[in-house]
Amino acid sequence: MYPKSMIDLRKYTKIDLRRYTKVAFAALLSALLLVSCKSVKTAVQGGNAMRADSEELLEAVIRNTPAFDSFSSQLRLTIPLKKGEYTLNGTLKMQRDQLIRISLLLPIIRTEAARIEISPENILVIDRMNKRYVSVPLSGLRELLHTEVDFPMLQSFFSNAIFQPGKYHLTRKDYSSFQVRSHGDNNMQLLGNSHEFVYSFLASIETGRLLSSSIEPHSSSFRLQWEYTGFVPVGQTMFPSEMTVIAGNKNDPGRTILELSRLSVDEQTLTPTSIPPRYEQIRLSDVLKMLEDL
Repeated sequence: MYPKSMIDLRKYTKIDLRRYTKVAFAALLSALLLVSCKSVKTAVQGGNAMRADSEELLEAVIRNTPAFDSFSSQLRLTIPLKKGEYTLNGTLKMQRDQLIRISLLLPIIRTEAARIEISPENILVIDRMNKRYVSVPLSGLRELLHTEVDFPMLQSFFSNAIFQPGKYHLTRKDYSSFQVRSHGDNNMQLLGNSHEFVYSFLASIETGRLLSSSIEPHSSSFRLQWEYTGFVPVGQTMFPSEMTVIAGNKNDPGRTILELSRLSVDEQTLTPTSIPPRYEQIRLSDVLKMLEDL
């Protein structure tokens, strides 16, 4: 007996397969599109009274940032759609500073149905079942959405790491750009500010572990929050086995859950995907229309 959220191969139809591959687009693009609203510039409030605590905590969190050249795990992805949650199985793989890849697999036979691949230059979404793809330059996406979305930021979300827009690695010189606020008895919130966004991080004072990262435009109408739980040892580091992505309007956000298992580091080398010659290229606007019908 299959869970209702999963697809039973015995009942596959062409429509089922098409719907299955459509939801592959939603996981990434919905998170990016939530920040497409116009910005209204504001300022992050706070002083320097807690600067020393901020630097000490930042150092601890950076020391605890998962360290790997490559990462691989099994993935169970649950996406909110209009008619309820939809669950897909697949893999999550990363090559540090080069590629992030999500592959979604058909049940039982484990054939790849769809792939999302992010590089510093490009976002590629491949629909294996219908032999089509969309390729969007990351720089073009920033211009389209009026955001500061970049590869270091996306990599940090997937890697449980603090970030600043446009920077792959933080140094001590960057510490002064963060402000700190107490958050309950055991946590502290680190705040940063850029032209488009306020970005913040919640960290445990006791463990120095990053518990959540969030971005919101200065208009404050939308929010993207990435929460980390279930930390497990992987190689010489710790990594969250569950990530919850809360995205959308603050009053009614969507919630996507990434459950990771069989985690491993430094056991692979990823290379960019080559598009088969018979695959049809479609436009980003076509994908956005698909998302409206899900």
